[in-house]
Amino acid sequence: MRTERHQPDYVLFIAVLMLTGVGVLTVYSASMVYDIHQGLAPDHFAIRQLLAAVLGLAALGWCTFIPYHFWYQHAPKLMLAALGLLVIVMVPGVGHRSLGATRWIGTTSIHIQPSEIALTALVIYLSYLLTKKLPILRDLRRTFRPAMVMVGVTIVLVFIEPDMGTALCIFLTAMVILFAAGVPGKPLGITFGTAVMVGFLGARMAEYRSSRLVAFFHPFQHPKTSGYQLIQGLTAIANGGLTGRGFAASISATGYLPEAYTDFIFAVFTEEWGWLGDLGLLAIFAVVIWRGFHIARYARDRFGSLLAIGLTASIIVQALINLGAVTWLLPVTGIPLPFISYGGTDLVMNLAAIGILLSVSRETELELPEEDTLADIISVDEIRATRQEAARQRTRSTGRAPVARLANFRTSPFRRSEARDRGTSLKQADRPISLTWRASREAASTKRRDDRSRKPGGPFRRHKR
Repeated sequence: MRTERHQPDYVLFIAVLMLTGVGVLTVYSASMVYDIHQGLAPDHFAIRQLLAAVLGLAALGWCTFIPYHFWYQHAPKLMLAALGLLVIVMVPGVGHRSLGATRWIGTTSIHIQPSEIALTALVIYLSYLLTKKLPILRDLRRTFRPAMVMVGVTIVLVFIEPDMGTALCIFLTAMVILFAAGVPGKPLGITFGTAVMVGFLGARMAEYRSSRLVAFFHPFQHPKTSGYQLIQGLTAIANGGLTGRGFAASISATGYLPEAYTDFIFAVFTEEWGWLGDLGLLAIFAVVIWRGFHIARYARDRFGSLLAIGLTASIIVQALINLGAVTWLLPVTGIPLPFISYGGTDLVMNLAAIGILLSVSRETELELPEEDTLADIISVDEIRATRQEAARQRTRSTGRAPVARLANFRTSPFRRSEARDRGTSLKQADRPISLTWRASREAASTKRRDDRSRKPGGPFRRHKR
C-alpha cells in the first residue's frame, strides 16, 4: 500500500458547493417576505448567508491544505477553547439572548454560536484520544471513561443554554465515533440507554419541551399553539406536489410558517421544487455521506479514519434530526439542515469540517488496504521494539534471559511484571497480540482448537451420556 499527497476529493467538494448554493437561494426565497414585513431589504438574510458561505469556503480552503495531523497536535487545546466559549456564553452581558435561550456571543447583528464550534472540536478531540489510547482501548477506565467525561461536560454546558437539540447531536456523534473506534458494545449500550432516560426527563423538565412532545404525538389537537409550526410545515410539503410551485412562489413563506428560513426550510424547498426536487437534494446529501465514508475507508491511519467518520456522522445526525422533525418522524428540536438552513456559525463550521475531510482525502491510500486499518490494535513493529527494549533492560537488572517471542508471552516468567508495567490485568495480558480484528479472531479460533486437541480424546472425544 502506498500513500502520497495528491488532489483532494473533488466529488465531495462539488457536492458541498451545490448544497451551499442551494442553501443561499432557498434562504432568499424563504426570507424575502419576512424581510419586507420587518422593514428590511428583501435580500437581507440571503446576503448574510452568502457572506457566511464566503467565509466558510475560505475556511474550507485553509483546512484542505493544512495537513490533518495538525488537528491531532492541537486537539486538547481546541477542546479547552471550545469549552471556554461555552462557559463565556453564560456570563451575563456577554452572551446574546434570543427566544428564551442564551446560545450566542456577540451583538444582535454579528454573533457566533459556541455549541456549533464545540461539536467539531469534540469530534477532533475524540479522534485524538481514541488514537492515542489505542494500546489500552479495552481498558474502559482509561479510555471510555475520560472520553465520556469530556462528552458529558460538553453536553451539560450546551444543555443549560438551553439547547437540547445540539446536545443530542453531540451525544449521537460521540456514540458513532466510540463505536467505530472499537469500544465494547456493552458500555455503549448502557450509556445509550441511560442517556435516553435522562433525555426524556430533561424534556419533561421544561414546559416548552413538554409542549413539543405533545405536539409531536397530537399536533392536530393543538393547531393554533404547539402544533402550529408542524402543521404548516406538513401543509407546505403537501402543497409542493411532484414538481413544486416554482422558485420564490412558496405560500407558507409569506407568513404562515414561522421563521421558514431556519429549521423548517426543507418545507419551503419542497413547496417550491416538489418531491422531485427533494430527491435531488437528498441525492446530493447521499453523495456527501458516501464520499465521507469513502475517505474514512481509505485513510492512511487511524486518526484520519476516525476524524472522517466523526465529521461525516455529525452532518448525518444533523440532517436526519432536521428532516425527521419537518416530516413528523421526530419531535421538533431546532436543529438546522446542514448547508441549507440560515445560520452563519453552522454553515462556517460545516464547511470547515468538509475542509478537514478534504485534507484527509489528500493523503488517502492509492489502493484498498487488505486489512481494516481502523481496527488495528497496535503496530506489530512498535510493540515488538517496545518489548525487546523492556526485555533488555530487565536482563541488565536481573540477569535473566529476555522473552524470545511475543507468542510465548503467556508462559513467560516476566508476564506479571510486564502486565504491571503496562497497567493491565493478568487476564488482559494473556490475550494474544494481533494486528487486526480479523487476525485476533483467527488467533482466538486457533487457540480454541488447540485447547480442544489437548484434552483427553482430542477434538473428537465422546461425551458421556
